[in-house]
Amino acid sequence: MLSVASVRSASGAANYFAKDDYYTVEGSSEISAWGGEGAGALGLSGEVGKDAFEGMLNGILPSGEGVAQVENRRAGLDLTFSMPKSASILAYVAGDKRILAANMAAVQKTMAWVEKNLAEGRKDIGGRTVPVATGNLVYALFQHDTSRALDPQGHIHAVIANLTRLPDGKWQALHADKIWSHNTVIGSIYHAYLREGIEQLGFRIEALGKHGTFEIAGVPRKVIDAYSQRREAILEKAAALGIVSHKGRDQITTNTRDPKLNVEDRDALKQEWIDKAASLGFDGKALVEGALARSDRHGALGPLERGYKAVTEAIAAAREKLGDLVRSADPLVDRGLARVTQSPAIARAQLAVASAVRMHSEREAAFPIHRLAKTALDLGLKDVTIDRIEQRIQQLVERGTLLRGQERAADFITTRQALATETQILAQVEAGRGQANPIIDASEAPGRLQAVATQPLNTGQLAAATLILGSADRTVSIQGIAGAGKSTMLQAVARVAEAEGRAITGLAFQNKMVADLAEGAGVPAQTIASFVLAHERYVAEPQGPGYDAARAAHAGSMLVVDETSMVSSNDMLTLHAIVETLGVDKLVLVGDRQQLSSIDAGKSFAMIQAAGGTLARMDENIRQRTDVLRTVAALANIGKASEAMRVLGDKVIEASQPAEHAADLWLALDPAERQATAVFASGREARAAINERIQAGLAAEGSLEGEGIHLTVYERVNTTREELRYAATYRAGMTLEVGRGGGQDVGLRAGRYDVLAVHANGKVELGEGRRRIRFDPQKLSPTQTRDRLQLTEKKDLHLRAGDRIRWTANDKPRGLTNASLARVVAVDRDSVTVETAGRDRLVLASGDPTLSRVDLAYALNMHMAQGITTDKAITVMDSHERNLSNQRLFNVGVTRVRDDLTMVVDDKAKLERQLDHNPGNKTSALETLGRLEIDGPGRAQASGPFDPGRVEGGPGPKAAEGLDGLPPVPPAEGQAAARTKSDDLSAPRLKPEQADLLPPLPERSLGLDL
Repeated sequence: MLSVASVRSASGAANYFAKDDYYTVEGSSEISAWGGEGAGALGLSGEVGKDAFEGMLNGILPSGEGVAQVENRRAGLDLTFSMPKSASILAYVAGDKRILAANMAAVQKTMAWVEKNLAEGRKDIGGRTVPVATGNLVYALFQHDTSRALDPQGHIHAVIANLTRLPDGKWQALHADKIWSHNTVIGSIYHAYLREGIEQLGFRIEALGKHGTFEIAGVPRKVIDAYSQRREAILEKAAALGIVSHKGRDQITTNTRDPKLNVEDRDALKQEWIDKAASLGFDGKALVEGALARSDRHGALGPLERGYKAVTEAIAAAREKLGDLVRSADPLVDRGLARVTQSPAIARAQLAVASAVRMHSEREAAFPIHRLAKTALDLGLKDVTIDRIEQRIQQLVERGTLLRGQERAADFITTRQALATETQILAQVEAGRGQANPIIDASEAPGRLQAVATQPLNTGQLAAATLILGSADRTVSIQGIAGAGKSTMLQAVARVAEAEGRAITGLAFQNKMVADLAEGAGVPAQTIASFVLAHERYVAEPQGPGYDAARAAHAGSMLVVDETSMVSSNDMLTLHAIVETLGVDKLVLVGDRQQLSSIDAGKSFAMIQAAGGTLARMDENIRQRTDVLRTVAALANIGKASEAMRVLGDKVIEASQPAEHAADLWLALDPAERQATAVFASGREARAAINERIQAGLAAEGSLEGEGIHLTVYERVNTTREELRYAATYRAGMTLEVGRGGGQDVGLRAGRYDVLAVHANGKVELGEGRRRIRFDPQKLSPTQTRDRLQLTEKKDLHLRAGDRIRWTANDKPRGLTNASLARVVAVDRDSVTVETAGRDRLVLASGDPTLSRVDLAYALNMHMAQGITTDKAITVMDSHERNLSNQRLFNVGVTRVRDDLTMVVDDKAKLERQLDHNPGNKTSALETLGRLEIDGPGRAQASGPFDPGRVEGGPGPKAAEGLDGLPPVPPAEGQAAARTKSDDLSAPRLKPEQADLLPPLPERSLGLDL
């Protein structure tokens, strides 16, 4: 475990350490040592002296020179590396001091990595202060042995002085932002080095969770818990206060932190530890002796035994390699002779990097190189450390399998596959120019549209609708801000298209949006996933009765994709391939690039716009009905969230528990106001807390009737496909749902399985009724992309008559769709009666599987909220949820509302800072490699005309190092048979005038003056 904290600034820091002797207690059993290239340059080595340490914290060099002597000067950082509790017990109770040496070695290696990769100063370049890598730190290591509750807790403080030396030799203050932002990466590196060191000592490891943490096998849980008084005290305090969130427990940890106690009699304390273990029937001696024997130290094995051990280990390694050879081919892992001749550690590092690339690639087109390394380390594979991971990443970069680029001044990695996908999307868009048949002449469109519109169309709506109907380009984009009236515009388009005999089909990311498209625009619609599933086979095999029927149904038709910002790159490429294969005449992409992006990798809608795609804009907000909300929405649309919050003024409420406070605000409303007021939450945890609080409040006031019914429902666990290949992802009590064909690799038929146990050998034990099945997750194909496996967690849901619910899965025969809303009308012992949003009533028997796929819906998260319009709303955002504190979620949360908005936050100032620094943008391979600017400072401006022919190894506007001369980019998976001239990387280039992406009106396509 790693924690990072500021050391008290200026003279206060030095006085604190000098007064309390916190780190330099004379006569203690604790040890200290200087570390870092900077310390060496200053002549600091060996044990840490009090005076020299105080001088470094004050920024006084041994020469007497003062560095960065400014008011409120920071003294430095304290990185605290804590061993697993089981390691502390074996070191201090069982007396195995080798563990302490392994821990010190792990910290020293980790700090060497921190120094090499994260040490920075700052320098003025061209009038701007920019970070400069220095590669040197001055730090002191202090080894301690107790927790604040005086339990055995081996930990090492790495106290980094606020000093570093620039390349020109000048000393200055340390720029520590990278160290702060990479704290979880540093922790993972430490865990991996410590895990390797402890395994080399002969101990066996038990992995914990997904983040590389572990315990030493054989130390009973009751013993670990007995020496975790501090943790137990925090949990008891949280239970007493009714706090269940991680944030709440963190606050208790901070607020109840007592000063570390000095120990007068350390020998007595250690004897107390030993006596406590003995009372629990544990002394650890057998574990230590077994580890010594396994490590073959102190002559534990004779020559014959050592020879036998060597042979058995060689056989085991050979079996591991041969087993890998017969598994499904992994394109990111060496095969054949190259694999057989590797050491097991190198082979495992390859597997770890391959898995990490797939995990990140599912969600992002590009990702920070250090985050990639952290993910690989957190898999917990034996002997896999940061040096081996970085070596493998570099090999893949040199081969051109991975590509290095820059995002936000940081080193990022993308894949050739991501680059190929984005390149082919733009090539398909380019190939469709001039290939569509205009539905009507552009000159007659305005009159026809106004005649069928449900309300008069404004200039932006009219321009967008005219572009759709009159353009000869196959792919057209409509960029419309939230509240611009896109549904009204599409309704008019649909009526004109239908009058001309053109079929129109709507597509959307989720079922709620499908229903809104059908209701709001009168367009028959379905999900993108269902459309792709039904038609993607014809891309690879355009023949047969099914293909003929599909082509007859869609040739000459129009596809309208709503909320296109949420469409992934893979889906966008597949949609274009289907459009071309089936002869669809026009693909209309409608959405707002400033709102939520796809859950999966890519930002194709913004990318198509940035590359000069045929575009019309709708920038007039007709939703908000007050000046304040119009101003808030306008600021949110240009990424100025903190200014928007200031405009809201006292409508932004601070509360220590925002979710609970928001629920109470809603409960305080009268019934009519409740109906008009939606509640939105940025994250799952807040949404659940709001739902529970509101339900309890309604029950207490009598608005919910009867005793109700308790249901066991299944809540989806958010995992990537690759994570399902690792046993650490599974926990007893979960369920594994296998779709048709999804478990062929591991012999599982379609159905729902209970996770019974996760074994140390990597096998997972499942139960299906009376059947018991063990399966090896590693046998799941690494190349399969279709999502036919899903982990869920069971939870108890208490429903009463009057509860507001939502479906979490589809039940198509009964017209129930994922994310759609309903109300519980009646509950008895045998059934639940619900009323759907369409006013239909259904009676569901108590054992009906559909009742296992429901949840409360008093609050919705932002992904459900996109596309919703409400008169009033209470929106919750929490600065503790850093990834969810971004501008895109804020945009959705504040632009749903017509008349009144209240925001409830935990810390207004902190949230404002986080929003300003976190746009929430997805990544793009082209952008990372400097080929296209999408969300940078020149937002939506192409870096010169986009040229598909230059992406493949050419210099591009900003050449990415190492790309020249790479072999051809392979087609995206499933697209090989669909390659036409639109897939050709030498497809026609965009015209220079098409680089101007944001014209007031689509003059290039229409030549109109509206």
